Amino acid sequence: MRRPGRIIAIEGPSAAGKTTLARAAAREFGWALLPEAFDRLRPAPSLRYTSEAEFLAIERRLLREERRRYRAALALRRKGRTVVADTGFLGPLTYTAGLVALRRVPPQLFDRLRRVAERPGRPGPVAPLPDLIVYLDLPSGTRRARAARDPQGHPSDLDRRHAEVGRFERRFYLRVWDTRIGGQVYRLAARGPAVAVLRRLGSIVRSRPPPDGEPNPAGPALDCLAGELARFRVRSRRRRSAARVKKAARSGRGPLDEAARRPSAEPAQAGPR
Repeated sequence: MRRPGRIIAIEGPSAAGKTTLARAAAREFGWALLPEAFDRLRPAPSLRYTSEAEFLAIERRLLREERRRYRAALALRRKGRTVVADTGFLGPLTYTAGLVALRRVPPQLFDRLRRVAERPGRPGPVAPLPDLIVYLDLPSGTRRARAARDPQGHPSDLDRRHAEVGRFERRFYLRVWDTRIGGQVYRLAARGPAVAVLRRLGSIVRSRPPPDGEPNPAGPALDCLAGELARFRVRSRRRRSAARVKKAARSGRGPLDEAARRPSAEPAQAGPR
């Protein structure tokens, strides 16, 4: 019986060098390269949107392509090949969760996209998880400099949004996923010469035992993502509340006597005028 290969997903913020690393790894180690969903679509989708409907249409299209690229990766894995994927297969969902956390889109959009992802049918429900996730990590200043050198690939009006979402995704992969799902995420520091980063990637993959059986389903990861999003929103509300109290304290007014200090020209009304 043929031993299965494995699927390795390179994750990380925009302009981290995921595509460069994936291509170099495919050449150096003889792995099969799987480009990211955005690069596979023709015509390429616009990442700018002016309404919730436009945003949902973009992410649904990307999600459908994620399913197709996973099927391609799984077919190679069953033939014993190692596949290196430029980003994993949950990108539309983690990106949308990041935008919800930043209050850029309403929470209902994440819920709707998740229902689409879990709906059975062609080309199947949301892709299972890769066998290994390697998160390419680098300082924010280095990332900004790389993005500035490639204004066509990283337009300045989108780069700030990508960077903000990237911080949410970094926490999810390195702090939440790794502690609650475990065993699948490795942090790879993107420092030093490219050949050194490539060598460290090879060492990470070699240190992992080959997978046994089919990949794990995505359900636990989606539950984990939804839970982290809910906790993030609670933390954000607490921070905003604390900031308002602090601002009131600096101005010498407490939140309760703010209204009392405001001049009033007439008595308060008990009901409608």
